[in-house]
Amino acid sequence: MRRKSHVMERIDMPQGKPRETTVVYGEHAAQTIEALTDFSGHEIEFDEVWYLEKYPDVAQAVQNGDLPSGRVHYLQYGRDEERLGFAFDPDWYAATYPLAAAEAGDADPSVLRQHYLNAGRFRGYLAHPNSNRPKNPAGIASAYGGLWIDQANVRDLIAGRLEIGAISAEDAALLTAFVNDGYVKLPEPLPASLLDRAEEVLEAAYSGGLREDLLFECHAVSPGYCLWSNRVRDEAAKVLDLHWWSADIRHVIFSDSIAHFLHLIFDRPALASQTLGFYRGSGQPYHQDSAYVPYSLPLQFAATWIALEDVMTGAGELQYWAGSHKALPEYIYPGDYRSAFESQRHLGDQPLVSAAVQTHEKQIVELARGRELKREAFLAKRGEVLFWHADLAHGGAPISGSRTRKSIVTHYCPKEVAPLYFETVGGASVHQHNRCYYSSGIYRGGPSD
Repeated sequence: MRRKSHVMERIDMPQGKPRETTVVYGEHAAQTIEALTDFSGHEIEFDEVWYLEKYPDVAQAVQNGDLPSGRVHYLQYGRDEERLGFAFDPDWYAATYPLAAAEAGDADPSVLRQHYLNAGRFRGYLAHPNSNRPKNPAGIASAYGGLWIDQANVRDLIAGRLEIGAISAEDAALLTAFVNDGYVKLPEPLPASLLDRAEEVLEAAYSGGLREDLLFECHAVSPGYCLWSNRVRDEAAKVLDLHWWSADIRHVIFSDSIAHFLHLIFDRPALASQTLGFYRGSGQPYHQDSAYVPYSLPLQFAATWIALEDVMTGAGELQYWAGSHKALPEYIYPGDYRSAFESQRHLGDQPLVSAAVQTHEKQIVELARGRELKREAFLAKRGEVLFWHADLAHGGAPISGSRTRKSIVTHYCPKEVAPLYFETVGGASVHQHNRCYYSSGIYRGGPSD
């Protein structure tokens, strides 16, 4: 994820609330050592004097007046160029922390330094004997919280759970992939018997034969929700909350392998708060669900994409930027909120929030490309399931021809977390299905069995 830049290059910093913060450690260090944040929002030390001594090109640019400080260079360029912002003493580090030396397995300074960056600092290890320790080195980076898998020391937590027998080796591998990439495909497809029944329900919904009051979102028909018409089958559309009316859909979204992974990442029972049933692709711009799917704990949720048929190129296949849940800066909506919904609820300024949404979508692509993230597509086989993180940047590829993309998307949160439609629509209820729960922000009354 290197960004190639010259020391004289000028760039525009991301809009929204910046993640970089500064804390000066004591008067003796007022002019040299600060606590900044890395791209993922975790605190990291920066030493101005050491940085300028280490990188003469930066020192020369500062001396020439091309840059105000080494700090500015580090924030705008140095992190992208993988330059270190502080002194690291490999001999002291290896001698002081036995586990670090054993895990690194090499006396090479670069290996030990990488161990510090990837693991040691999140355990509270120091880079050198005079370093300053962060207040909570293992904590979640975002001020808006997250799940246990968002803690800085999550890799140690996974390894520890595996070592004490709380999870299997396969669980550990899936969790590690989810933490690193922001998504994971479950290893086995869902049973054909479950898929057959769910596909029948989706076909009935898009043929107008399921329920007269079934609601769709199809902007080619209406700017808001609409009832079934022939056009929803031919246009980009979503049938809303099929799980409320169909036990067959609930059996799919709470199938054993899905429920198991939900329980792994939530550490408690899961609630399905929303399903979107697709007959064709959506062509939706790149976005992060944290901006559009609001909960009382804004980052405690995840989503699945279940393929009800093989997905071919040109069917509006799901695309995503690997690692974007950590690599992209946290976008803050007007009023200091993570979601457009919360911003609109408090400010009531639709044009302002709409403009922020457009800026957010534009920045996702610009920053993902600038940080050289890999864009991937989920060309799923029938029954395959993709999980993704609340902050993974994803969208739908352009739709061409008449290809279908029959699938179900579900958003889940821990049982006690409230979807914010509980606060706005009134009369919402929660029901149990096996070891999980579900609700709807669209329909009232009892669900169908």
